Parts: sequence; structure tokens; C-alpha cells
Amino acid sequence: MTSLHRYLLAPGIVVALMAIALMGDFRVIAHLVSLLGVVIAHPFWFLNTVFDMRVWFIVAVAILAASLLLYLLSLFREDSDALVHSGRSVEALVPVHNEPEVMHRSVEHLAASTYEDLTITIVCEPDDQPSIDRATDLAADHEQVKYILSRRPGSKAGALNDAIERSDADVIAMFDADQEPHPRLISHGMAALGEHDIARVRSLPRPTGLIESMAYYEYLLLFFLPQKLARSLLGLGIVGTRSVLIERSVFDEVGQFDEGALTEDMDFTHRCNQANLSIRELLYYPCYEEAAHTLRDWWGQRVRWISGHVSICHRHIRDWRNLRDPAFLSSLLSLVGTFAVGTLLSVTVPALVLAALAHPSLVAMGLAGIYGITLTTRGIDNYTAGTEGFDLAWLLIPVALTLFGLVVVQVVVSYVVGQEVNWYQVEKHG
Repeated sequence: MTSLHRYLLAPGIVVALMAIALMGDFRVIAHLVSLLGVVIAHPFWFLNTVFDMRVWFIVAVAILAASLLLYLLSLFREDSDALVHSGRSVEALVPVHNEPEVMHRSVEHLAASTYEDLTITIVCEPDDQPSIDRATDLAADHEQVKYILSRRPGSKAGALNDAIERSDADVIAMFDADQEPHPRLISHGMAALGEHDIARVRSLPRPTGLIESMAYYEYLLLFFLPQKLARSLLGLGIVGTRSVLIERSVFDEVGQFDEGALTEDMDFTHRCNQANLSIRELLYYPCYEEAAHTLRDWWGQRVRWISGHVSICHRHIRDWRNLRDPAFLSSLLSLVGTFAVGTLLSVTVPALVLAALAHPSLVAMGLAGIYGITLTTRGIDNYTAGTEGFDLAWLLIPVALTLFGLVVVQVVVSYVVGQEVNWYQVEKHG
């Protein structure tokens, strides 16, 4: 397939989706045409239900409301005073690549940890001299900090695998360079590991500007809240490779990170779930991280994320032998659901415009419900996670959802036609 065809295919599919949305809300067209005295019979009655905006508003509000209740219930059940300040050895790994101006965030926050038996290791790429120089300075400033050069350069997975092999700690903790772990995070996580294999601490983008705040609200609606419901219904817990504490025995059971995967964190998450490991998700003492600052970075980052999802889903679909495994089915349903919902999200704005023409009160009520749940969650975060205010980026939620859906469409089409997606690193500010 030529490059021109590849670029035209994705927009063509989006246009097709918009056409389906138009048919789905056929009452709009029928109403407009009836003004001309023409009577139209709906030949696609089943689409009227599938793409009926009233149905989708009800579904969206119900999912988000249930997720918010689960969030509140999880907060109520979690003991914020459950802290362990010493005991087993913990090594916090901070892999870096061209990040000399931001690595101090994670390292200095970890150095202020209330957990005593903690070592902090910065894992540098051999050809990244600026990061090596900065790591040297940080190691000189903090007694518990050291740095190593990765013997398996070229990927985050390789850097982590090498550092884990060289570590003799009882527990491995992992953080990105731009994250800001709370001083009590390690202590709280170690308390959870008394009964679980993995302790994953909540990580959220810091809403500092318009794009950053849009990313925060997108994170609430598409990741954080739905994951609460997915965890409750499917038992799928998030592991990842940042703001997480993992027992060493876990790596013996599920293996190392996949150095060939574009998103090694998603691959590792699904392997842990398929192994039925106990994953504890912690909400108190969250870890802030830097959000994308430009639309270009926002787009590129999500293309990489969704590309990893597609790759993992394809790999799982090919392995039909696991179809009777409940953990496998949970992982697969979660992935496929992401693609299906993302495709529908790609027509959010045009669908809302069409629905508003025929049912303005419906759209107003639906948006009020979604905005209300979103702002309520933000208010809870202001109290428990330390965010401040509400800003006005929540008004851009329909735009953010549409853009995310378009990313899904582009990635799926590119994957089908064989177009490779390379690693994308967003610009980070010191």
C-alpha cells in the first residue's frame, strides 16, 4: 500500500464513522428532510438504538457514576495510616534517557522518603552523558543514591531488566524521572506488600496549564474512573513500570519486561493478571508526573500508548489456547473494549452537534451529568491528592475525547496496513 493510501485511509474511516453516527441519529436527518415534505422510512432501525445519543449518555453517566462510587469506597476502605518505616530492603529504580533537567524530581522526592531501608538507583544509558553527569551530582548530594550504566541499552525495559538482575533488594520499586513520589509512598506501599505481591500507587498528571489540565481530565474519564469499574467487574489490576512496588518473586514467576514491546508496562500488567498475582492499588500519597505540554506531544504520546495496546491485543488474539483462562479473557476484553470505545469517541463532537439540533435538553442534561461527575472527582482529588482549583479545561472534555478517539482510529489503521510506530518521547521541563 502506498504512503498516500495510508494517509487517506484513516480520514476515510473517520468520515465513515461520522456517516454511521448520522444514520444512528437518523431522527435529525428525518426531521430536516420532513421540513421539505419528504417522508423517510428508517432502513437501519437497529442503528437507531446502537448510536442513539440518549443511550450513550445514560451508559456514560452510569459507568462514571459507578466508578466514582467505587473510588469513594476505595478511599474509605484504605487506611492512610498503614505505614511501615523500616524492615526489608527496597531498591527504587529510576531509568532515564535524555532527562537531565527533570530526574532530580523523582530522586530528591525519593531521598526524602520516610522509609529507612531504601536505596535509589538511577539507571543511565551509556551514550547519555548529560544524564550521567546529573546523576553523578545527585549521587554526591544524597547518601542513599547511586547510578549505574545500563548493560542492555536501547529501551526502558532493558534498563529495568539489567538493574533488577544486579539488585539484591527484597522489593523493587520503579519510578519515571519526572515523577514526584510522596515521602510516605514507599512506607505505605510496603505496608500493602504484607498481604499482596504488588503495590501500585496512583500516578496522575499535574494540571499546570490548559493542555496539561485537559490531559488530567482525559485521564480521569478514560483511565482512572473506568479502571475502577474494570477492576471490580473483571478483576484487572494495573501494574505498569512506574510508581509501583513489586516483590522480587514476581519476576521469577512472570519473567522480565519485554524489551521488544513498545509499551512494556502494559504487556507486564497483563502477564501479572494472567498469573493471578495479588495487586493492591493505593490511592493515598499519589505520585504526580509531568503531562504533555503541547498538542503534538499529547498526540505522539497517545499514539505510542495505543500502539502498545494494539500490539498486545494482537498477540493475545493469536494465542487461542488461553481462551478458557478467566485472567486471559479479562485482559482481552479490556483491550478490545478500549478499541471499540475509542472508535466511537472519534465522532464525539459531530455526534453532540447533531444531537443538540434535535434534543438540546437531552444533550444539556447528559453533559451536566458527565461534567458533574468529573468536577466532583476533581474536588475529591483537591482534598486527597493535593490538586488545586478546577480551572476551565473541563469544558474541553468533548474535544479531548474526540482527539483520543482519532488517535485510536489512526493507530488501528496504521497497524493493519503495516505502518510501524516508533518510540515517542515528550518534551519535559525542569
